Order: sequence, then C-alpha cells, then structure tokens
Amino acid sequence: MNGSIQIKRDKYYAVVRFSDKKQKWISLELSVSGNNKRKAQQKFRELMAELEKEYDSAYSQMLFTDWLNKWMKQKKNEVRANTYECYLLFLEKHILPHFEPKKYTLSGITAQDLQEYYNTKLDEGLSVCTMKKHSAILHGALAEAYKKDMIAANPADKVTLPRKKKFYGQSYSVEEVQQLLSVLNDDPIRPAVILAVMYGLRRSEAVGLRWKDIDFKNKTMTICNTVTRMATVHELEETKNESSHRTLPLIPGTEEYLQSLRREQKETMLLCGNRFDDSCHVCTWPDGRSLQPDYVSQHFNQVLKKNNFRVIRYHDLRHTAGSMLLQKGIDIKTIQHFLGHSQASTTVNIYLHSISNGTVDAANAIGSMVNVGTVC
Repeated sequence: MNGSIQIKRDKYYAVVRFSDKKQKWISLELSVSGNNKRKAQQKFRELMAELEKEYDSAYSQMLFTDWLNKWMKQKKNEVRANTYECYLLFLEKHILPHFEPKKYTLSGITAQDLQEYYNTKLDEGLSVCTMKKHSAILHGALAEAYKKDMIAANPADKVTLPRKKKFYGQSYSVEEVQQLLSVLNDDPIRPAVILAVMYGLRRSEAVGLRWKDIDFKNKTMTICNTVTRMATVHELEETKNESSHRTLPLIPGTEEYLQSLRREQKETMLLCGNRFDDSCHVCTWPDGRSLQPDYVSQHFNQVLKKNNFRVIRYHDLRHTAGSMLLQKGIDIKTIQHFLGHSQASTTVNIYLHSISNGTVDAANAIGSMVNVGTVC
C-alpha cells in the first residue's frame, strides 16, 4: 500500500493505492488556499498509518486455506485447463484436508508448518515428483500473497524438499519391439504403439494426432495437437512445450502402414454410415471414436502381462525410439529435435517446424530397423 497527496477543487486529498491495484481518494478536509500544506502532510501520515494498521489486521485474520481457495479461483483463467484440474485435485485431496483443521492464518503460516506437511505426505507414500507439484501450489499462493503485501515474507522459500532421484527410463530391444507388434495386429492401441516406438511420441501426442496433421503428399507429420485427461478430457491445439511442436518426415514402412490404416477407417465409415463416429484422429476405436489417453497406457500394460513380455511403461517406448537412434549413431541434437525434448539447443530450435537433413537420417534409420507391416 502506498499513497500521495493530491489537490482537487482547492482541497487536499490522500490518494491511496492498494496492492490489488485499486485506489481510493480520501479528503483530508483541508483547503489549499488556507496555507494548510503542513497540516495536510501530517493528516496524510496519520491516515496512512491507520489504514496500514487496518489493512494488516484484515489479512492477519484471513485463514491460510481461505487464501488458497481464493488464489485457486484466480489461477483458473491463467493456466491450461488440465493444469488447473491437476492443481484442484491436489488441493482438495491433500492440501486442504491437512491444513483446514489446523486453522493457520495467512500471516501466521511458517516454514516449519509447510515442512511438516511435505514430510507427512512423503511418509504417506507420495513421491518427490508429486510433492514438487504440491510445492508449486503452496509456493505460488504464498508468492502471490507476498507480492500483494499481504505477508512480510514467503515462508515457502525456506522449505527444503528432498532431491528427486534421477530416473532412467527402460527401453525395448529391436527384437522385443517386433514381438510386441506381432501380438497387436487387431488391437486398437497398435497405432499408438507404432507412433511411440517409431517417432517417440508422448501418449498425449499419439492420441492427439489427426489425419490432417499428416501430409502424405509431402511425406511429413506435424505434432501440434494433444489430448490429456485429469477429471475430464482436454484436446488442445498445442504441445507440452514449444520444442515439442515439430514437423517430422514420414518413416518408410510406417508411411505405408498409416495409409492402409486411413483406407481401412474410410471403408468402415462407408459401411457403418451414421454409426461411425469420425473423430478424425489416427488412434481410434473401430467405430471411429477417439482413444482416451489413460486407456492406452492401461491396456498397454495388460498386453505385456498377457503375453509374458518384459513390463515397461508406455512412455518407455519413447525411450526405446531414442535408444534405437543412438545405436545407429544419430547425433544427440537431432534426436532432441526428433523427440521434441524441451532441452533442445538453439540450433535444434531453428529447425523446429521444418525437416532438417538430420531428421531425415533419423527417420530412415529407425525405419530400417522395425517393420510395422500393414493393417490386417
């Protein structure tokens, strides 16, 4: 909160500006013509002191959980819908149930209180990765309160979270990939598996890929659309990050598979008529409905167990693609572009929406290693 003395209609006014960007004109009840400048300055200082006291008192009584709820409503229009739903899930399932019974005030919450929360949740079995997401909520809400002068400091700055252990993804060998594809002939997740192992597409990218994103004439595929799910399904004309938006060459063999898959979908559409729900996606059920992301990963796990295959995550097919490229001697920067890693260098970002010679080499390399076949 700050303010200044202003003159309007021969009267002194205090113009008070609050941290929420609102301002208020308050008359000091003194005339300019009466040589009252010093009196006006004194009354202004007294008024500001009183307002500061009232302002601090109001926020000192606000419950920490009330501020979290207020901050969350604000974030609804500032973040992606799936991010908001993720925040809301963590808030309602974990954060509020922990803090509501304690009745901490916004100005009274301490670093020790936050540390106790993190330790409690870690003891309950939540991962370090999940706790960092909780921290994004708590730290973000308190940072906003500090920015608005509602608290003197952000206690979350003094909290220590355990370091996340470095994760090493698994990958399948070429032989394991071929065995996997051999049991997926009529399975609806076959296209999603092929897109993951041949292009390293994330689950959201594979499920979000549309036929209009594939240019068979120019032999390119553009990754620009994603489908995610939290409480609801969200389809967005955007990718995880800027470097994930990429255009890649169609891989020999995979191109023929995709063409045969499209022909099959069109034939089914003609046979079924109005019963065919043409979602325009590559990965669909036989009746045209889009696959949901959670189904892909869950069913993938079931397929592996049913066939006694080594169990990996669907996302590990992305690591498999990267591993095969490394085995063929493709340079790291090209692989980063091919997979759409956020750590891509400036050089890689130059080729973000176009096909470089390097990615053509990458496409030919991975295409030479795996035979995806055609639609049966």
